Amino acid sequence: MERRKFIKAAGIAGVTGAAAAAVTAASTGMAGKAFAGSAEDAIIKAAKAAVPGGQDITGIIWSNYQVALSGPMQEFGKATGIDLKKIQDISTFEIPQRAMAEALSKSPEFDIFHVDSNMIPSLASAGLLEPLDQYLENAGVKINAVGNFGEFMTYKGKTYGVPTDGNVHVQFIRKDLFEDPDERKAFADKHGREMTWPETWEEELELMNFFTRPEDNLWGSANLRDRGSSLAWWYMYLYSAGGFPFTDDLEPNIDNDAGEYAVQTFLNVKSASHPEAAGWGTPQMIPRIINGNAFSCQYWDGIIALAENPDKSKTAGKWSYGPVPGSKFSGKLIKRSISTPIVSMLVNRHSPRKEAAAYLAAYMATADNSARIVGDRVNTFHDPWHVEHFKEGSLPAKTYTPGGMAAIEQNLQITPPPIYLTGLLEFETELKRNLSEAYAGDKTAKQVNKDTTDAWARSVRRIGKRRLKEEFATYKALLPTIDLPT
Repeated sequence: MERRKFIKAAGIAGVTGAAAAAVTAASTGMAGKAFAGSAEDAIIKAAKAAVPGGQDITGIIWSNYQVALSGPMQEFGKATGIDLKKIQDISTFEIPQRAMAEALSKSPEFDIFHVDSNMIPSLASAGLLEPLDQYLENAGVKINAVGNFGEFMTYKGKTYGVPTDGNVHVQFIRKDLFEDPDERKAFADKHGREMTWPETWEEELELMNFFTRPEDNLWGSANLRDRGSSLAWWYMYLYSAGGFPFTDDLEPNIDNDAGEYAVQTFLNVKSASHPEAAGWGTPQMIPRIINGNAFSCQYWDGIIALAENPDKSKTAGKWSYGPVPGSKFSGKLIKRSISTPIVSMLVNRHSPRKEAAAYLAAYMATADNSARIVGDRVNTFHDPWHVEHFKEGSLPAKTYTPGGMAAIEQNLQITPPPIYLTGLLEFETELKRNLSEAYAGDKTAKQVNKDTTDAWARSVRRIGKRRLKEEFATYKALLPTIDLPT
């Protein structure tokens, strides 16, 4: 989430309020759009039938996201009389806790929440969320996502969210260094093989160590290792090793060989990382990527737009993108990216205005509107996810470059979610703490997994194993069906 702070500071999303809406409309061609016969027209028709007089609704949306959404929102309001008049500006760090507080109080104050989809189980099980299936069906809307990404919006067979952001990790490699003949010869002389695109985490580590040159302020890895943001990498390592956080009986399932592999792989990258990496989040790391101080990383796809912007990046045109590496730990090569956070629109079931909120959410998910939101060059906070985004000549393709879009699509095919269960924040907080202590040298990989297992077992007992087992099928259904992207 910290990446959003940096992007704002870099000036990509620095426009707010009415001026931002005007910029967005101008930059994406939103003004004066005709909808006859379109998907948008169908949603407007359904909304007007459900709420004939229009309504003013309220929501919690971080302002940095709201800017790119404002154009379609204004269009929808003009056509239906359904206007998002009051917006509570809360950062993505605070929204999950605030949404949970609203759930526990059954408050009707806010009609719509713009929050990470991995909170859907916790919020739905607490009774906050309105199922959206009937509204989407009435409007003829289908969440047409790459891979099984659309299923991230579901919980126990019902749809509770509408995505606005993909946000998948992709592989970044410095093309200029990777293709340099002298570097390739030096690598071959040292390792006895040609330099190739890394298929495994071990191959990538070999490359990262080769390009770690402190004397030149060049480091092999720009992967995050701070407590706040680094958990995404642990997920990629565990899933690619064939591991899974829990057994079918909801017993913690990481104090084993796959779990130890995941933690050890997490720690191994320390040899190719800046000595201060443990204290650096996205605001500190991204400048190192765009200023030429890093060779390789897995990072959120939104950074592609920044890395390829010659006005912002010293390394524009110097990157190659592709699938993240994987592992042969299970006996076969498995690649797993991770998509976190996945920002989606959720509707408050306690709201007397939930119909209006649901159709507004649906309006954001059409092929055209989502492309305009994702492809907004001025306010890049939303990343590709809809199958239409990946067609040649689309606005997102122009923003993210053809090579970047190909990599995003590949990684979306092999992307599971973070722990998709009630108690996500509780589970992740404990694991983050233990990983951080291990990276500092205070725990072994074995200790990380034992301590996390003990804490997770206590959380399972507190939440209730029966309750979690009812959710478990939903979680497992979100796993990719293929080992390698096509």
